[in-house]
Amino acid sequence: MIRARSATRTLAASASALLVAVGCGASLPTSREAAATSTAEAVCGLLRDWSNEMAVSMNATSEALTDDDDPDTANQVLLDGWDDLIVLAEGHIAEAEALDLPVSAARDQLVEDITAGAEAAVVALEDERDHLEDLPPIEIDDQRGALGGAFTALEKAQSVVEPRIARYDDPELSAAVADEPTCEHVIQPA
Repeated sequence: MIRARSATRTLAASASALLVAVGCGASLPTSREAAATSTAEAVCGLLRDWSNEMAVSMNATSEALTDDDDPDTANQVLLDGWDDLIVLAEGHIAEAEALDLPVSAARDQLVEDITAGAEAAVVALEDERDHLEDLPPIEIDDQRGALGGAFTALEKAQSVVEPRIARYDDPELSAAVADEPTCEHVIQPA
């Protein structure tokens, strides 16, 4: 009987301590904070996936070009790889339009901006393709320069997709983006 009372008191004391600890801890996020966190995760996750997808494609093109070491085919290898990037970027437009974000003041504008950025990325890639077509034959010694230029052009095209979070004047969204690790290098803070 004494053991039962002692166990009951211990259990009650533990439960009280837990309630006090929970009550003194951080507060639960507001619905605006939760929506901002979900938005940051969705937007940055999507943009991170796009960035990775484009990098994998460009790296495969680079590898194919340097493995072949054939000036007779190098330019076409680069153009074919660039065409693959354009196709990927065109698919991003539909993904942006279908982006389903939680209700917030920034939601509609954010989807519009990401969609417009995806469209601008396609234009940038298409413009760069015109420059790639004009390259002289890519000799083995010229591979580094040709590929370096292509990687730089890809980075430029990807940067036009990155929304500028400060534009939305939403402190919760800005904080959520700052806290979300996948937002690094795919969102412009200012």
